[in-house]
Amino acid sequence: MKVYAQFFHNSTGYVPGSVPPQFSKDNIKPIELLGSDGVMILDGRNKLSTLVVKATKRQLKNKATGFKIVKSDRFSNNGNVVYSTF
Repeated sequence: MKVYAQFFHNSTGYVPGSVPPQFSKDNIKPIELLGSDGVMILDGRNKLSTLVVKATKRQLKNKATGFKIVKSDRFSNNGNVVYSTF
């Protein structure tokens, strides 16, 4: 069982299909960070409160807008969200 934190940041607010591109605050939504800043593998033996503290520290370091802690057997599965800041 893997336990990891998935981090998010805000989208640009692009209005789909607009030419020229337009942006709206109403369309801003959280999207996943990509690359090594987007995921932090956590030690599943720790308590949830400890996992949240570690993920919060990384969130502040990466200037992410939020995160969710997921338990899953692999990264490609959705898994169970055990904590979310949204």
